[in-house]
Amino acid sequence: MTRHHSPTARLAARMGSGLALGALALGLASQATAAEDYRPQPDQTPIQSSKNESFFGKTMDYIENNSYGRLGVLRFQYYGSSSNLHVDNATGLAAQAFGPGGSDLPHTGSSAGNTTTLGAMIGLYLPKTNHHLAMEVQLAPPLKLDFQVSGDAVDQSLAPTALNGANGGSIPTGVPPLGKNLGTFKALPPNFTIVYRPWTHTLVQPYVGVGAMYLYTYDKDVNNKVLNAYGEPSLYLSKPVACVGQLGSDFNLPNNMFLNLDVKYVGCADVKSRVSNIKVNSPTLSPTFGPVDVGSVSSTNHFRAVLYQISFGMHF
Repeated sequence: MTRHHSPTARLAARMGSGLALGALALGLASQATAAEDYRPQPDQTPIQSSKNESFFGKTMDYIENNSYGRLGVLRFQYYGSSSNLHVDNATGLAAQAFGPGGSDLPHTGSSAGNTTTLGAMIGLYLPKTNHHLAMEVQLAPPLKLDFQVSGDAVDQSLAPTALNGANGGSIPTGVPPLGKNLGTFKALPPNFTIVYRPWTHTLVQPYVGVGAMYLYTYDKDVNNKVLNAYGEPSLYLSKPVACVGQLGSDFNLPNNMFLNLDVKYVGCADVKSRVSNIKVNSPTLSPTFGPVDVGSVSSTNHFRAVLYQISFGMHF
């Protein structure tokens, strides 16, 4: 059966991530506590550091006057590719249909669906960079994505025949195509980037950034009716770290507000997937021989996605 993380474990993971991010922000801000002028945003009052002010107070002053945030609509668009689906170790009737042992299924693959959701971002200008460099963290609600197959697996039976008939011919299995969607999974999409703005006093402020994203997935569920004929298989997805490239621009508005367009490319990662404990029904063979025990089918997905976001933001 599919393994689920408890709500308590997920909450603890998110709290841990928040504490780690807060500690990082405090560490970066502390580098600026010796400065006499924290260089606030336009129209904000400069804060002069005081020898009597505590370290924590100086740090909070810096964060308050050198941070920004934005909230808007986020589009996750998947562009990845994958290896062929691979039957890991076919035995019995499955060996008659797929061939004994491990075998590739030509012209097939795995993929992920697309989705649109809310997206938020928190940014902090790095000390002593005159607001040219900033650290950004993008956050969003958990993304519920479809786990999909591609190519011939969508509309053609992967095991159309098996065994040999009395006259030496193959026997049709009647196993239907899988269709596009095999199941669903949830993903937490936080990513961290370091952003460079060449101009900091202009009405339009373009920027570039680089960073990383942890491809964390959970609550995996196989709900395909062909694969669930004799119980639900389990879905495994690896959790690598991907690289992030970023392009965007801020369009400044009055009162420290701005509009933002942001595009992030996420790649440089391979996600290994495996659907295990697969037993399918063959209308022509199962009444006599029972379920076709396929075992497990795996693939390696070359992860590539683009995150498009349009947002309203504010400098604090």
